Amino acid sequence: MRTLRRILFVALTGIALGAVALVVWLHWPRPGPAPTDVATTAADGATTVTWLGVSGALLRNGDSAVMIDPFFTRRPDKLGLVLNRPVAPDEARVRAWLKRLGVQRLDAVAVSHSHYDHALDAGLVARLTGARLVGSASTANIGRGAGLPESRIVTVAPGMAVDAGAFTLRFHPSRHAGATGGRPRGTIDAPLTPPATALAYRLGGAWSIAVTHPDGSVLHHGSAGFEPGALRAVRADTVLLGVAMIDDLPRYLAAVVDTVDADQVYAVHWDDFTRPLSAPLQPLPLGVDLPGFLSAARAARPGIRFATLPLGQPVSLAR
Repeated sequence: MRTLRRILFVALTGIALGAVALVVWLHWPRPGPAPTDVATTAADGATTVTWLGVSGALLRNGDSAVMIDPFFTRRPDKLGLVLNRPVAPDEARVRAWLKRLGVQRLDAVAVSHSHYDHALDAGLVARLTGARLVGSASTANIGRGAGLPESRIVTVAPGMAVDAGAFTLRFHPSRHAGATGGRPRGTIDAPLTPPATALAYRLGGAWSIAVTHPDGSVLHHGSAGFEPGALRAVRADTVLLGVAMIDDLPRYLAAVVDTVDADQVYAVHWDDFTRPLSAPLQPLPLGVDLPGFLSAARAARPGIRFATLPLGQPVSLAR
């Protein structure tokens, strides 16, 4: 009995110390990101991209607008995320950001994969803006849980094109970054009604989203994995490139940036999403070396412009 108690004590102590270490890690002060070197204003009438944190992006051209991977809620309590407590989209926060962005209506809300930090707010944003929600079958169940009617839910297949105002979105298979392979993996097989835990937002497959617009083309590649050969037929002037948990930078650049023949790359999915958007942005504490990525990528591809985007400010995509 004493031996069993000792084993239990050691195990519980290890769990407690692990939880404390994780909380300390999440709160540990870290240097800010490299300064942006892009214009913070956009020419009238041009297609613009506005970065929304993580891999969130707003694309606009005139009265047309598409949002990809909106994630404004960014859970306010880190311990709740560590303990996997249920969370729901913060409607007041989402509405405040839509107002700040001047968004009343969207043609589409697209989701690259259904993890919490890409899809938590997607159904709500679609409902508030009259948009169609576009993504995997798992994303569709997030939309159903948010109260979207079936007429505003689009489930995509590889290579499928979706017209959204001045934009055309085409979905190409991809993979999640990192050694975990995208945990929580699997699919969301029933309407996911919040509040729900972060682990309930399963991967549901990953997409690289090619978007054509009146001024050119942009590839949204929200996670730093890739499906070999999936982008062979894609061309894009600009890539929004996820840079968290890159396994092999030379192969990654070759498979995504070189394949689509881009000459401009904006790094996304580098910021610590356990911090609110109202706080100064900082890189994720593990899995991201933003200055290192920018330095190595620029050295490897000197003819391509690598940069970051300012939060919440439109940048022209006109070439």
